[in-house]
Amino acid sequence: MTLNDFSDKYFDQNSFLDSRDRDKLLELVQFVTIPKDKILLHRGEQIKQVGIVLKGLIRVYNKNNRTVWFVQNNGIYGSIDTLALNRTSSLTFETLEETSMFLLNYDDLEETIISYPNIASLLLMYWKRTAVEIYRNFYTSLSLSPEEKYLEILQKNPQLILSVKSKDLAYYLGIHPTSLSRLKKRYFVSKENKM
Repeated sequence: MTLNDFSDKYFDQNSFLDSRDRDKLLELVQFVTIPKDKILLHRGEQIKQVGIVLKGLIRVYNKNNRTVWFVQNNGIYGSIDTLALNRTSSLTFETLEETSMFLLNYDDLEETIISYPNIASLLLMYWKRTAVEIYRNFYTSLSLSPEEKYLEILQKNPQLILSVKSKDLAYYLGIHPTSLSRLKKRYFVSKENKM
């Protein structure tokens, strides 16, 4: 994907942005491809980049190596600690697949919104989307059992189950890897019996 692909995609999706906004965003954005198993941000670091994942998968985990989040296609990469609170990241971000994304320097973006109100609206829209994803993840972790979370992933995003190591998925669900193995077996065996 090129910068023109980026602009076409995001300007089609956000028709309130004009050609002046487009030129400024193209000036700020950089397209990168990161190899599999690369740490993008270590816990304790502070970088000011925010990105939109075009293709790939990023695992986000805490100091105990427990997976707390996955960033996938069209997801937003960035540390809330660093971007919003100006602190070091409490989480580590690592690619699980080759990952292509558009990156922007957050400080440059914030400086830009002073003169570009449409870009400010776009940034606000992404902050809201991020807040909704965080809320949904938090609510799911509190209200659903591990099996219900697994079934939700199986229904909405089965590719995640195939793309993520079992131990990482198990920790994300809040169960031991052997329990996840039993869950997988139960649902895959029951699907095969129905066919």
